[in-house]
Amino acid sequence: MADLLSILSSSAASLAAQRAAAATASHNLQNANTPGYARQRAVLATTLPAQQAGGAWIGRGATLAQVTQARDRFLEAQLPAAQGRAARSAAASSLLGAVQVLDPEAEGGPGEALGGLYASLTELSQAPSDPGLRQAAVAAARTLALSLNRARQGLEDARAGADARIAAGLSDANALAAEVAALNRDIRAARAVGAGEPNDLLDARQRSVDRLAELTGATPAATSEGDVSLLLPGGSALVAGLSASTLLPQPGPDGHLSVQLATGGVCADVAPGGELGGLVDASSGPLKDAITALDQLAWAVGNQLNSVHRAGWGLDGGTGRDLLDVGATAAGAARRIAVSAAVAADPSRLATASAAGQPGDAGNVLALLATSTTRIATGQGSDLLAGLDATGALSRITGTFGAAARGLAASAAQDAGLAGHLATMRESASGVSVDEELLEMEKAQRAYDAISKVIQASSEMFDTLLKLE
Repeated sequence: MADLLSILSSSAASLAAQRAAAATASHNLQNANTPGYARQRAVLATTLPAQQAGGAWIGRGATLAQVTQARDRFLEAQLPAAQGRAARSAAASSLLGAVQVLDPEAEGGPGEALGGLYASLTELSQAPSDPGLRQAAVAAARTLALSLNRARQGLEDARAGADARIAAGLSDANALAAEVAALNRDIRAARAVGAGEPNDLLDARQRSVDRLAELTGATPAATSEGDVSLLLPGGSALVAGLSASTLLPQPGPDGHLSVQLATGGVCADVAPGGELGGLVDASSGPLKDAITALDQLAWAVGNQLNSVHRAGWGLDGGTGRDLLDVGATAAGAARRIAVSAAVAADPSRLATASAAGQPGDAGNVLALLATSTTRIATGQGSDLLAGLDATGALSRITGTFGAAARGLAASAAQDAGLAGHLATMRESASGVSVDEELLEMEKAQRAYDAISKVIQASSEMFDTLLKLE
């Protein structure tokens, strides 16, 4: 009778093991489309020790040893850096790609407006006293000023958009960092119970780690306690075990954002990677450089035209007037530039003559036209615009910005390809195959049915034995 009871006991334990296998396969099927879920597998083991009967050992069925995750450590070690690089180049590329104000082929851009000004001056040189042509020349100067205003504002808007995305990204990153620290705590507590690996908690933590890698470029580092710490590029700890630091937006001298890390009340500048790093790179790099160069161009061209215009005479007999208002310094010149109030109010004040009292004299118009091929003087030690005339300088600005945008687009495509390849390999190693899980369910069901038959046969033998007694 004891032997029969032992069979019933071991069969019950084996049923529980098969039920766990079926439940694990069911859990996989239910999460087949869950992002970040890693396939789980119930590992069954022979129940030890075996039972000794006479000179033999009789097995005692199966038991659930553990439920494992299917994760490739080699792939997992490569993914965070690849995700961070791909997100960084994609964010920078998307930001620059959305800027259209420096497109040399765009209608109404600074290049077209600059050409329009010199075309109007050419027509005016044929009849400098013609009111219509004078009005057209002043309008062309106004168009140039407005095009520079719009171009600079477009670049500033792009930087402002980057700031908004940085602020939102920092908020998300802080929430995710706190979540990783909390999950570290929960995983420690689950492991302390000794009931095996808390796989679903591990998946939740991995999803947060993946998103933080994309947002900040943080890379995970396992600790001896089984936690995951996260290190920003440069080595600063965003998450250290059970504690998380805070990323803060820091306005710079120009009002645009950089990033600081606050740990224990101490703040330090950091250079994040990922999306945040890409936004900072694009804003403080090509966008800022283009704004600076555009200001230098507006200031230089305005001063160049003003210098010539002050030497000429208007139809009203006035001289010494500026054509454009650009301010005293290059900083912000493209935002400020405008036709001077005096000339805008009365086109007869446009200085076309090289001497007073000669309305038909086009000498100063020709001098204004000559500035189209005169090298500009930025006065700022600019290597970018050195030795160029206005048209060449504008082409240099747009060409440099375009080259930066194309380079980032190429990098983004390459980085996305590598990250996508690794993600596909992860899915192959850790993803759920519906067909495979259905087979696992079928195996568990058949084993469960067979063990149920064992229990049924043992029960009948037990009943027979009771009747004999």
